[in-house]
Amino acid sequence: MRDPSAPTADQAPEAPPGAAASATAPPVRRVADGRLSLIIVGAVTLAVLFVAGWNLSGGQLQVMETSSMCPSVCVGSLVGERPLEGPPHVGQLVTFHPPHSHGQTYTHEISHIFANGMIQTRGVGNPTHDPWLLTRSDIVGVGVFSVWGLGWLLRALPLLSVGVLAWVVLRTWIQPGARRAWDRVCVVGVAVLPVWVLHPLVSASVVATTTDPSHSHWLRMTVVNTGILPASFDVASGRGASHVSSAALARPAGAPIGHQPLILHEVVSLYWWGWVIVGIVVLSPIVSYAWHIWRDDEGVPTTAAL
Repeated sequence: MRDPSAPTADQAPEAPPGAAASATAPPVRRVADGRLSLIIVGAVTLAVLFVAGWNLSGGQLQVMETSSMCPSVCVGSLVGERPLEGPPHVGQLVTFHPPHSHGQTYTHEISHIFANGMIQTRGVGNPTHDPWLLTRSDIVGVGVFSVWGLGWLLRALPLLSVGVLAWVVLRTWIQPGARRAWDRVCVVGVAVLPVWVLHPLVSASVVATTTDPSHSHWLRMTVVNTGILPASFDVASGRGASHVSSAALARPAGAPIGHQPLILHEVVSLYWWGWVIVGIVVLSPIVSYAWHIWRDDEGVPTTAAL
């Protein structure tokens, strides 16, 4: 017989809110964990494969380190080269060893070819031709493409590769609940380390210094912005130049103090929307961390759903 005191089916006690869902449905699993690390690892891997493939195909990659070819191929530009095939021609970008100086390497354009086959070169940012004549055997390679700013990535690739490798290997030792914080710290470190070591954002190179025809006792400098970001150049007791874009020329001028040359100060010069983008990039890790703390899910391990 049924116990009269036992509850019937329609008198069963109600389950606490959320109990049924937790008993019947699997826990919510997010797939975001590791996605950013996979993207960065994939990007670095593709860059390494591209460099290796280009070298194995007989080419080589060069990074412009001086301002002699600004503004056409300025500092930090990546130059892809192939061996010289066929006769050289004027205007061709070539990498060469100067005669009797095979320990040095330059990347300039061919400015003149003499009847006897001797080759003259110059940097487009230089006022005169190079003080040597080349033969075909002095040419290391011919530029087939150049990409502004991408040379910084090539120079940073060893740092990025070591940083990403350490990130992935050490991640296996991190508790699942702490991997999101670990990924966030590593992303910031991988991004900041090359910038801190290479200084690609703000830099300048003085091409020439002459007297200023508009002011007596003033000197005028021809300056090229060799950094990635736009910059303003200031000179004490003189005339500066504002918002000079990357690879562009500026001519600040001023009065020298005593026997010392002009002192040039360069600072980042962005429009308001540029500073907004910088603020978003800089604050995004902090905002993301605060968001997950507010949601109280910072320590929840995130695995892919089966």
